[in-house]
Amino acid sequence: MARDNKASQVYDTLRDEILRGVLRPGESLSVLKIADRFSASRTPVRDAFVRLQSDGLVSLIDRQGARVSSISITSVRELFEMRILLEGAATRQVAEGARTDDGIRRTFGDLRDQFARVTHDESAPADSDRFYELTEAYDQAIIAHAANSYLSRTIAELRPHSARLRIIAHSPERLAQSRDEHLSLCRAIIEAEPDTAAAACIQHLRLTEETILAAVMKPTGLAVPVDLVSI
Repeated sequence: MARDNKASQVYDTLRDEILRGVLRPGESLSVLKIADRFSASRTPVRDAFVRLQSDGLVSLIDRQGARVSSISITSVRELFEMRILLEGAATRQVAEGARTDDGIRRTFGDLRDQFARVTHDESAPADSDRFYELTEAYDQAIIAHAANSYLSRTIAELRPHSARLRIIAHSPERLAQSRDEHLSLCRAIIEAEPDTAAAACIQHLRLTEETILAAVMKPTGLAVPVDLVSI
């Protein structure tokens, strides 16, 4: 039980640091150094590495350590190809459900109001932090209210990879655009317009993909340094 608890602690902390860009793509992770950091034996650290590998967040090097997964142009494109297919369908289902489900309309009405209160001023960290909290709440609401549980589960499994890329492509201009796109998405769902909602979702994801690809192909000024590979 103690080993499981320590492995979970290591896993949760490293996963959070990878998603926030504290641990950068390509960065080495030493079993011994991580064990010392957490006052743990090597076994729970290796267990945590295996879980992170199954998430696609690290690659195991040997029994001595791992490396944070690199970002590739191909992986970005493949991720967004899947997100467009899955999230477009899920958003359509949620908007269809809003025709008869008052709870869906209330949920996205509240999100719309909260998005509207987020300013465009990137100089205020609290505003950008709040915006990302809201986008996470929006995504979780889509997952919760989609009609197909397998679809919801698959979207949820892709969330960590999307979170890493969001940090890398951080920019005030994109934040402002994304805020307006989320407002449009919420309105389409509240008004129970499946075609409009699905189209808005696909447009949002395509614009996000363009921003991320532009950022990783011209890495100067990125919020998080990237070990970029081309395949």
